[in-house]
Amino acid sequence: MSGSDGCISFDEAVKILTGELNYPEERALHFVKRFDHNKDGKLSATEFSQFRNKIEETKVQLVPKFKEYDVDGNGYITLDEASAILQIDPFNFPPDKVLMLLKKFDRDGNGKLDIEEFAGFYAEAKATNDEIASRFEELDVDGNGVLSPDEVMSVLKDLLGFDEDMAKYLIDMFDTNKDGNLDKSEFVHLWSGMFGQ
Repeated sequence: MSGSDGCISFDEAVKILTGELNYPEERALHFVKRFDHNKDGKLSATEFSQFRNKIEETKVQLVPKFKEYDVDGNGYITLDEASAILQIDPFNFPPDKVLMLLKKFDRDGNGKLDIEEFAGFYAEAKATNDEIASRFEELDVDGNGVLSPDEVMSVLKDLLGFDEDMAKYLIDMFDTNKDGNLDKSEFVHLWSGMFGQ
């Protein structure tokens, strides 16, 4: 604590945040102000402790993933960087799903995610992936890692009320490798197309 009153200035807290998390400077002050609970324009020892704990928690949980996505190291995740990861295993999200997630969590509308925005973005991507993977495993009755037309047909007919011809058409449309089955990647595209998840 640098102040004679045991407090730390916003400028000092911003320097810590940008130095330790590569947090974009233009967003750092906004983040720091969230810890100024008594609104006195500085962080008391208690407020600074909470701020410090949040930095450590972020480092442990998010920084490794953020750095994995932030290929150019500029402190932001761009659409291209997010797409490069979310369109391959384990996610296999279609491009429009990646764009939808990016827009949803890009609170300042600059077309990229800082680490704070990334926290929500990554949590949503992971939850969506977990939900789709769970649905895929539930439908993959024989456990062979692909969904046969019969396995997919049940969900399309029973859950969505499609007739057999429409169900076959949808399976054929999303079976990009034309092997007669849907692998997880193809199923993600089908599921996202049907339910927008």
